[in-house]
Amino acid sequence: MKNTVKILILITAVIVMFSLFGCGKNKQFDIETYMDAQENTMLLDYYERTVGTPEEQPYYEMVLYTYSDTQAKLEEYAEGGTDHETLTAYLIPLEGAQEMLTAVKEAGMADWNKREGIAICGKAYVCKFPDGRGDYIRVSSDNMPEDGAKRFGAVYTTMRKWMRDEYREN
Repeated sequence: MKNTVKILILITAVIVMFSLFGCGKNKQFDIETYMDAQENTMLLDYYERTVGTPEEQPYYEMVLYTYSDTQAKLEEYAEGGTDHETLTAYLIPLEGAQEMLTAVKEAGMADWNKREGIAICGKAYVCKFPDGRGDYIRVSSDNMPEDGAKRFGAVYTTMRKWMRDEYREN
């Protein structure tokens, strides 16, 4: 009996440690966590702009929001430096939103703010996403790892994949 109690206590302690120290499933990257969120809750903001040019600096931004219990809203903003900003909106299935959150998780961006700054060349990138506790994590090319541009590119590619005419909002 005493051994059974000790084993149960040990198992409980291990489960508590995993939950306290973030081991196991990270809810900030699980779309189900946000299914009951208020409409237009931001899930992901990807932004890039050209740097180091004397003319106006063009930028590109994609923002993913909650929309309903079956769809997310993906907005695409573009401004070419001398052109007016354009906005295109897409209502995509939740599987697409999950894929975008997974891309951020796989890039390991949640840990980038612990890094020292590096030089930026050509493009400046920013990515903002929920921290799972009601606030947001913001990372940028100021603190990305050596292969950070490639990781930002993977997030960008995943988001662009879901910008199809069939999902375009009227």
